[in-house]
Order: sequence, then structure tokens, then C-alpha cells
Amino acid sequence: MRRIQVTGIALALVLIGVTIAVFAIPSMLSGPVCSGGVYDAKISSPISVDLGQPFYNLTFTKNGVQETGLYYGFMSGSMSWIKADTPSSAVFMNWWDYGKEIVGCTGRSSVISNPSVRFVAMGFSSGRQPLRDSEQALTDVGTALFTANATLAHSIAGKYGASYLLITVEDGGEKAPYILTYLGLKPSDYFISNSTGVTNPPGGFSSGSWTALGQQTVVYRLLDGLSVSGFVQVYSDGSVEIFSVS
Repeated sequence: MRRIQVTGIALALVLIGVTIAVFAIPSMLSGPVCSGGVYDAKISSPISVDLGQPFYNLTFTKNGVQETGLYYGFMSGSMSWIKADTPSSAVFMNWWDYGKEIVGCTGRSSVISNPSVRFVAMGFSSGRQPLRDSEQALTDVGTALFTANATLAHSIAGKYGASYLLITVEDGGEKAPYILTYLGLKPSDYFISNSTGVTNPPGGFSSGSWTALGQQTVVYRLLDGLSVSGFVQVYSDGSVEIFSVS
């Protein structure tokens, strides 16, 4: 009887430990990377999954204004690197979806961190973020990603004082058609259509999904490990790539 009781207690302790781990691990993964900081960032419990990692609602206060966005779990490593290995004055050029996470979690600046009025009107964003960035800024950043002209991409980074370019595999996957359409370009010119004629890139980057034209773009070349003049890789983890603007 005593042995049964001990076994039961041990099993109960194991179950308690597993329960604690299930709920605590997300906080441990994200908390050290995005809690507090210069803008007192806070994240919610996980709300869904992206690229196999949970993502969260993010809030922080900058210049007395509370800002909201998303914290993507797959970007945890890059956020840690940015905090540890870039100056506090660093400016990042990236698609707007990741801007809030960069600003709120690291205290660095992002060229764009909100959708534009037109981007929301086109149905490409829920519009839940109350702030809007300019049409010109979104167009410029999108152009820097999808131009085949490295000099143009570099000059756009210089226009906004960007010291780093951050891209994710989603920029070369599921987000690409939205950005291309916003720029007035045809996604089917850049991605191979499937058997039904629908252009539907995978969630992440797949080099085999791109047309010859698409393979000339800056975002394709950087994600495919090819060199692009003016951009030097300083971080890579399989989901996020960061380049210094030289």
C-alpha cells in the first residue's frame, strides 16, 4: 500500500511538472526577449501559430502612446541578437509586420511598423492597429525587396537611414503576393502558378516557386544565399535573415 501511495505521489508530481512546463515554456521563451525594456513591452498568452512557432499580441508604450502589434515566436533568436549585437541607435528596414516587434522588444527603430491606409483598404490587414504609416514608406520598402536593382534597394535604405535590412522566409513566401499587389505588380510574374492557375507561394521561402523574373529580385537573392551589393549578412537562423547596409 505504501509503495502504491509513493508511486501515486510521484505520478502526480510528474503531471504537475508537465502542466507547469506547458504553460511556462512560452513565457520563458518570449519573456527574456520581449518583456519590459525601454518601452515596457508586454506579450499575451499565445494566440496562434506561424512557421511552427506560437505568436502573441504585443503592447508597449512609446512617447506616451500605447502601441499594439504581434510578437512572432520564430523571431525570438533574431530579437535576442539585435538586443545584444546592434547599437541602440540602429534603424531596421523590414516589412511592416515585424516593425512592432523590433521596436517594442529591442528599442531599435523600424522604417515601417504599421500598414498604410491603402494597404488596409485593399484587405491585406485587419486594420486593428490604430496607427498608419505613409504610402510612400510602404511602397519604398516593398520596392527595395522586390526590385532587381541592388543599387536602388541600397539607396532606399539610405533614404531612411537604415543600418540593417531584416527579411523573413515569409517575405519570400506567403506575404509576397500581398506586397507585389500593393506595388501594382502581378504575383504571377514572380511566382510559378499551380495546375489550377493560382499563384500560391508556400508559407516560407521555396526557391522552386519563383519565376526567372522573381529570381532576379533582391529578396529572392538574399534568401537564396546569393550576394547582393551593399548588403552583408550578419545574422541567419533559417527563418530570419539580417544584413548590414554597407
